[in-house]
Amino acid sequence: MELIDYISKDDISVDNQKTVAQTLEVFDAISYSHIPVVHEKKIIGNIAKEDLDSLDDETQKLEVLEYMYEFFFSKDDDTLLDVISNFAEHNTNILPVINKQNEYIGYLDLNDTLDYFSNTYFLNTEGNILLLEKNTKEFTMSEVCQIVEANDNQILGCFVSKKNEEHTLITLKINSININELIQSFRRYDYTIVNNLTEDSYLEGLKKRSDYFIKYLNI
Repeated sequence: MELIDYISKDDISVDNQKTVAQTLEVFDAISYSHIPVVHEKKIIGNIAKEDLDSLDDETQKLEVLEYMYEFFFSKDDDTLLDVISNFAEHNTNILPVINKQNEYIGYLDLNDTLDYFSNTYFLNTEGNILLLEKNTKEFTMSEVCQIVEANDNQILGCFVSKKNEEHTLITLKINSININELIQSFRRYDYTIVNNLTEDSYLEGLKKRSDYFIKYLNI
């Protein structure tokens, strides 16, 4: 199933000739942060419920409140990451969708989109998750992939979680034959393993040898 299959056709949009009171009535029937304002099949903006709640005069028409409009939408061929970024950037739980003719065709619900995301191969396939950190100037994504594949492992997904001038944090999901060998390979290339893994026998082994050595010195 494609993301386009999640587009809802329910008619919750309003025309800019609607009054504040009429628009709030629509909000009462839904649970969205915004309502698309559509005129002649075109998106002319989105109006937020909290903005309308702040108004004293509910007889005003939306056309005089265009300064309150927030302009955001998704195209019907946008990628999943485009859509999720759009939701996050505009702090909304509804995303109007337009077609190639720039006509409003429906909307995406945030929960439905996250449900679609949860069914992607990246999230739906079992694997090991590594959080890696490395000096930003030395980091390359190609090196990460090379280390993983050189150890006969399969990459399920990889993205940069955080980046500044000094360090880059990478989230890596893999199907690993031997996670401990892979972890040691990353350490040899000066990667820090940020998360704790029960499978990481390398660190566990060091701890046991350290404990044994301390016990030996105390005899």
